[in-house]
Amino acid sequence: MTKHFISSSRAGDSGNAAMTRSVTAPGLAIVAVTYGLARYCFGLFLPEIRLEFGLSPEMIGLIAGASYMGYLAATFAGSWLSTAVGPRLPIVLGGFAAASGMAIIGAAPDPLTLALGVFIAGTSPGLSYPPFSDVIVRYTEQRRQNSVYAWINSGTGFGVAFAGPLALYAGENWRLAWLIFAAVALAVTFWNMATLPKRNNLPGKTAMRVSLGFLFHRAARPLFLAALLFGVITAVFWTYAVELLWTLTGNPRDAVLFWIVLGIAGVTGCFAGGLVNRWGLRRTYLVLALAVGAAIGALPLLIGTRLGIYVSAASFGTGFIVMTALFGMWSMRIFRETPSIGFGFTFFLLSLGQGVGPVVGGFLIPVIGHSALFVAAGVLCCGLTLFKIPE
Repeated sequence: MTKHFISSSRAGDSGNAAMTRSVTAPGLAIVAVTYGLARYCFGLFLPEIRLEFGLSPEMIGLIAGASYMGYLAATFAGSWLSTAVGPRLPIVLGGFAAASGMAIIGAAPDPLTLALGVFIAGTSPGLSYPPFSDVIVRYTEQRRQNSVYAWINSGTGFGVAFAGPLALYAGENWRLAWLIFAAVALAVTFWNMATLPKRNNLPGKTAMRVSLGFLFHRAARPLFLAALLFGVITAVFWTYAVELLWTLTGNPRDAVLFWIVLGIAGVTGCFAGGLVNRWGLRRTYLVLALAVGAAIGALPLLIGTRLGIYVSAASFGTGFIVMTALFGMWSMRIFRETPSIGFGFTFFLLSLGQGVGPVVGGFLIPVIGHSALFVAAGVLCCGLTLFKIPE
């Protein structure tokens, strides 16, 4: 049975129960627009964008990497602001970054402007996601914190699932899809402004007295290295899976349906808290690392059957969302006093890997091809099971 996060507020009172309900839905929605749309949907529209701008594989990798670099630039700002002044401000700033970045992508006249929009959109989850660890720890009932976190984290799957049908509707008009995404992000941002608590119930002196020395805690080393490698591995799938399908099948509709299946499967990540409560963190992690590795490595081998590529999408969608939830739970076990700092650094490293992944992939694809890249990434993911994971 997993240990729950340590809450700084009294669990079980009626006010806390009401706050638990009020933060879950808008939290899920902000993760959907910042992660599911602003950050991960570039790969969905990559074939059309590549054709319109005449981009080389190397340039695609650099632009895709800009999203993850944006996240890195914003992660520490979001974590520090949450600790210093409360989580509401960075969460709202992240929502506005998602809306503005996606609007710039939709209107981009050239690759440079496109890269700028991708970068700004990429900052949005860095600002808004780490502070939700503070929201959960401070404002939700202790017995429900694993479950609330898992639901909020599953927003990525909801966002990806929403993007797929819209991509089918928009067809070659990918700009329309991005402008709709921007409008949705703006509405979700105002929703969070209206519902998140305005007060900061962490004493000011405690909030400002944050030493980064605790990040070098020995128990955190396996967590940080695993997060970094997982970022490198999964960025290959997010960025190049749709293009791989286009390259090997020549059927854009199958590639979009693949994306929809991926997103729908990711919604099941909302049950991550229950899995950890039942199986424990270590067993859940081992199973999911193997599932994600198999989904990535086997995709080039399953191209011949439509069912096969959908199985890969479903396995990756479920595995990725649950694995990111596990990294968050693992982090909050170690960094109990300032959860958003440790949480933010964990996802900083994950995103550092995701920033490196597309760039490395962009330079490797012309040399070894898409298929070999995916097989290598899958094998490396299975190797993550060698890390020492707490029970």
